[in-house]
Amino acid sequence: MMNNSSRQKIFLVEDDQAIGTMIQNYLLGESFQVEMFHDGDSALSSFDGERYVLALVDLMLPDMSGMEVIKAIRKESSLPIIIITAKDDDTDKVMGLNLGADDYVVKPFSLIELTARIRANLRRALQYDKSGQEEEVLTYKDLKINVSKRTVTQSGRSLNLTRTEFDILSLLASNPGRAFSKESLYEQIWKEPYYGEENVVNSHMNRLRAKLRDPRNPDKTYIKTLWGIGYRMEEE
Repeated sequence: MMNNSSRQKIFLVEDDQAIGTMIQNYLLGESFQVEMFHDGDSALSSFDGERYVLALVDLMLPDMSGMEVIKAIRKESSLPIIIITAKDDDTDKVMGLNLGADDYVVKPFSLIELTARIRANLRRALQYDKSGQEEEVLTYKDLKINVSKRTVTQSGRSLNLTRTEFDILSLLASNPGRAFSKESLYEQIWKEPYYGEENVVNSHMNRLRAKLRDPRNPDKTYIKTLWGIGYRMEEE
């Protein structure tokens, strides 16, 4: 039997104790350890990005919005964040994704689906965390994308991208001139089948484009939208 010290630890913020306990017990059976908090204040006071591999954050908390929790976590860590929401409302999903969350599930959700999303996000997060790989740097216009170190500079200015934003940018920059549909982007970045998660792709793409916008040259574009097809970076 696997002991707790060898389990991957998940940070769970869920105000509904019954739902939280259900998630905690199920994930324990899936070989994860879960630390659960029922309000934002206690969660943030205990958060340490080095201790956890992923965060699950409910948007409806008693003392503060889950959006505030996501924003605070993202300032400290790039670990994957999955939103838990009771609202099947695009506004909340998009806002959470724009703050840096990577994925979401809507209550009532299947614990099998939740586990699959956790594993998919962890696979993607760990893909670039392997040591000993040769340094790879992509250049596109005035961008330098260090794939090994996961850093991006624009004319020497460092850009602060989330893990998902970096993955999208490096995929497109690795394939200049190639068009990627939203389905193809989702399946290559999220490592799971696409079932119409258009808002997830759109939100991350919009946030990435906003960070790439150069205040000195606002007309400069990097990622082109191909209406009815998807996205691409033009060949230089």
